Amino acid sequence: MADLLFVHGTGVRQPAYGDTLALLRASLPAQVHDCYWGDACGVPQDVGRAALPGAGTPTEDPAPPSPEEPFSDDDRDVVLWGTLYEDPLALLRGGPRKGTRLGDRSGPQVESRARALAAEPPEELRQLLGPAEEAFRTALTAVLDSAAAQEALTHGLGPGELPGAIATAAVARFLGEALRRGAPVLWTTGQRDQAVAIVTGHLGGQPRGVGRTVLRASWWAAQRFGVMRAADKNRGALMADHVHPLLGDVLKYVARGDELRTFIRDRVTEVSRRHGPVVLLAHSLGGIAAVDLLVHERLPGVQRLVTVGSQAAHLYEIGALPSLAPGKPLPEHFPAWTNIYDRRDLLGFTAAPLFPGRVTDVELNSGQPFPAAHSAYFPNPEVQRTLSALLQETV
Repeated sequence: MADLLFVHGTGVRQPAYGDTLALLRASLPAQVHDCYWGDACGVPQDVGRAALPGAGTPTEDPAPPSPEEPFSDDDRDVVLWGTLYEDPLALLRGGPRKGTRLGDRSGPQVESRARALAAEPPEELRQLLGPAEEAFRTALTAVLDSAAAQEALTHGLGPGELPGAIATAAVARFLGEALRRGAPVLWTTGQRDQAVAIVTGHLGGQPRGVGRTVLRASWWAAQRFGVMRAADKNRGALMADHVHPLLGDVLKYVARGDELRTFIRDRVTEVSRRHGPVVLLAHSLGGIAAVDLLVHERLPGVQRLVTVGSQAAHLYEIGALPSLAPGKPLPEHFPAWTNIYDRRDLLGFTAAPLFPGRVTDVELNSGQPFPAAHSAYFPNPEVQRTLSALLQETV
């Protein structure tokens, strides 16, 4: 069985890379080695803001429109959780639902149970959280302390909705904060929904999912935080807080890609000299750099390349891959290549149609909305099974 060398993607820094590395080491049967290039080859965190006018000065949010649900049942959860990762408190706003007089009066009991759960989560929830238990406690406490939650706990929502709304907000804040730190998606959608059900039950509610009513309540938040509204935000804040951290590494690679390729090559050489040839696992921009490197030169230390959520084939198709012009085949020395992608990941592409007979595409569905889908590969059992099988067949 070969060892694995993990190359991360754009915008990833410590401790997020360490979290993903730990996840891979816990879920795979082989030894997993690091290839962390963020500090050495990426754009420093505080560089690139000086030329942005108005950085950090966002505009006021517009008033919410009257919602209507334009989504199919299949897309309901994806759209909803995409909204909640951005705005976890969306379900708690708006007061009692239409058709109720005083709303739900269970707020004090729900808050008391929630505070107790934050102090000591139940064992079944602890098993899901693992080392992230403290982060979830912080997320739940922050939700309870928010103005939106205090308003809902005082005046109520619809009958029986408070426990589920508080539970969903806490889980959404917990996962959304991890995404904003650049950490991998911590749970599958099944584990996420299980966590909501556990917390809802301990708060005295019926664990029956987020539900259609909640989706209607959150549609205005999707409008506020969606792609269309991004154009209305202050340019400086948008670039500094969202675009720059992700695109900075990409732009630097386009201009000075040799630096990252050399870093990966040196790490492959070091690990393979000690442990033998490796399976090179490369995510996103790491996959582009790995493909470029392996096209440029033969590396006996790499037995197989596995790209995950990578844009390498797309860049090749449009003539933007530095190492290979469109229409030219992969060189004979290029190793076996497995390419894993998710249709909901807008940054994941197929490769087999462009390199017939040289690449095996593996499609999966994490059930996560974009951009969460782009970092949801590694906790996915399908990915773990695929990697385990590849490692076992590689000698």
